[in-house]
Amino acid sequence: MTKQRALILRLIRESKRHMTADEIYQLAKAEMPGIALATVYNNLIHLSEIGEIKKLTFRDRTDRYDKSSIPHIHLVCDVCGKVCDHPSEGLQQEMEQRLGFPIHEYELAIHYTCENCQ
Repeated sequence: MTKQRALILRLIRESKRHMTADEIYQLAKAEMPGIALATVYNNLIHLSEIGEIKKLTFRDRTDRYDKSSIPHIHLVCDVCGKVCDHPSEGLQQEMEQRLGFPIHEYELAIHYTCENCQ
């Protein structure tokens, strides 16, 4: 693993938020001033493709990156754009029973207005 890729992965894993590529770039640049924005984007693509991180795409929002590969729900505030994780224990099994076939993975985003924006 390259130094740049290891740095990007560490920044994502240490974050408590779902960061955008630009946010990741700014943090990476603070630690590795010579890193290029294209390097960040290319590594995010690669890390997503190999399943180390998950790319999150929400309507009318900039893509964000998630460190967790464990299935869960994303709560997305439509006002400020805040993204929070919410556990979804039992959801996959319930849906498999309802549908009658196995589910390999799922993505669920619930759009709402957070407490700070209400």
